Amino acid sequence: MKKIIIYGFGRMGLCHYSILNKVLDGTSFTIVDTNKKQNAILSKNLNAKILQDDNALNEPFDFSLVCTPPMFHLATIKKCLQRGDKNIFIEKPFGGNPDDFSILKGGADKCRIGYYQRYNPIIDWLKGNIDISKVVKVEGSYFSNTIEKKPKGWRNGPYSGVLNEMGSHIIDQAVFLFKLEAPQILDKNIESKISDVGDIVHLKLKDNDIEFEFNFNWIDKSYRKPVFELKIFTEDGIYIADQQKIELYNDDELKMKKTVVDLAPEVPYYLRGIDYTMQLIDFVGKQKNNATVQEALITRNLIRQALA
Repeated sequence: MKKIIIYGFGRMGLCHYSILNKVLDGTSFTIVDTNKKQNAILSKNLNAKILQDDNALNEPFDFSLVCTPPMFHLATIKKCLQRGDKNIFIEKPFGGNPDDFSILKGGADKCRIGYYQRYNPIIDWLKGNIDISKVVKVEGSYFSNTIEKKPKGWRNGPYSGVLNEMGSHIIDQAVFLFKLEAPQILDKNIESKISDVGDIVHLKLKDNDIEFEFNFNWIDKSYRKPVFELKIFTEDGIYIADQQKIELYNDDELKMKKTVVDLAPEVPYYLRGIDYTMQLIDFVGKQKNNATVQEALITRNLIRQALA
């Protein structure tokens, strides 16, 4: 029987539990959360061991999922590694600028970071079909009207901001698709309009002979729902991709179009999107596309540069 432990049972902890409970057989779950009232309800409704802390847990788990608020991530990862847990999944943003990430490097073979957009069918198509040697420039963006008033708690501190929470996904797409290794920021502009930690971010950088330009904004009232977009300028034309479709233009003429309906694989259980299910199936399986520690630290270090 596979043993799974989930730290933090908020939105993501619940999401991951629900998926794994459906796609895996012969699995025992342990959930660790500090919320006493919630735990009392969970104890009556879930087939899982519900704990307020992990002090009595000494035997290693097959899979650990760290879904706590990010300021607790590194301490929780340390416990998982000391216990000898075999595979550790860490939600992003994993830590903040002041944090020491050496513990992650020590467990690099066991840890994977939760950049779920790697499993978007459009991103998956780009991974298999774009010739990196022909890419000249990439523009990545995220826009939403997510923040309408100043956030409370950790979401208004160094672990949050549009760059940490949403921009990190788009930067990870660049790491995943274009093999960024040591990107250097050429230009940056960060504005705090509502929160204290950056609501509008503009970055220019270069790596692997490719120019990158990123624009992130989560206070744009012109957007009804969040959207991301990639524009990939190549010798063959311009690819324009978002959550739903990818188009190829050459001299302003549409040469190719594919939609997420054309590309979406079947999944055994659907919750919040195909991406999340595919991500967890990969994590408990071959771990082919999960973000490695090395990749995630490229994203983390770029964010550190930007916020320095």
